[in-house]
Amino acid sequence: MANKMGDSSYHKLKWNVKGIFDNIPVIEKTLENRLNQLPDPLREKRKITNWINQIKKMNDNIDNIKKSKLAELERNLNYNFAEPDLVVLSFIQPSIRKMFEELHTDSSRLGLDVDFDPYLNMDKAAKVLALIGDAAISLALVQILWQPNISNVGGLTTKRSAYASNEHLARVCDKWRLYGFRIHYDSNQNENEGEKTNHAKGTIIEAIFGVVYIEAGLDQVVLSIDALK
Repeated sequence: MANKMGDSSYHKLKWNVKGIFDNIPVIEKTLENRLNQLPDPLREKRKITNWINQIKKMNDNIDNIKKSKLAELERNLNYNFAEPDLVVLSFIQPSIRKMFEELHTDSSRLGLDVDFDPYLNMDKAAKVLALIGDAAISLALVQILWQPNISNVGGLTTKRSAYASNEHLARVCDKWRLYGFRIHYDSNQNENEGEKTNHAKGTIIEAIFGVVYIEAGLDQVVLSIDALK
């Protein structure tokens, strides 16, 4: 598999995310200790139990992404990722911020000695990855669909949209079975349907391509773009 092509653009964009999820088990353990100290019944116990369940699900998804989905993605994209934690960020959903805002607000009372800044910005990071991926996908498609004859220029936009549309990216997300691994804080709510779900699915694919661009530049995105066909 390819890794870090000659395109030097990946040197210009870099996030230090290694180990960003290392404190998730620490948060879970601290919450469990706090739960065991509380009398029963108590409203706070229900709240902490909900947090623990969400943290466990988050940790399970992180482990599953790294242990199984990452290898599948690498085969699909013909690319070896340099930083697995960056790939995991692609699965972060906006709703996860709510949980970490709640934990941050109650951190002193709960005994959570954790730097919450990275967790409060994960949803924004995922959005930036998707923004970068969207642009990289479009540029890569333009490069491979380009026709030197100006008479054929009219078909470029149509062909690009066929692969870069949200509906198509959502189908790719389904094909790769990624949506179930998203990291979110709304498990007790009904699943969004239709356009909203397709947007969430498409955003995951865009974010993953954003990681490819950050790590290896546009040349590698061009090589990996066949996965969208």
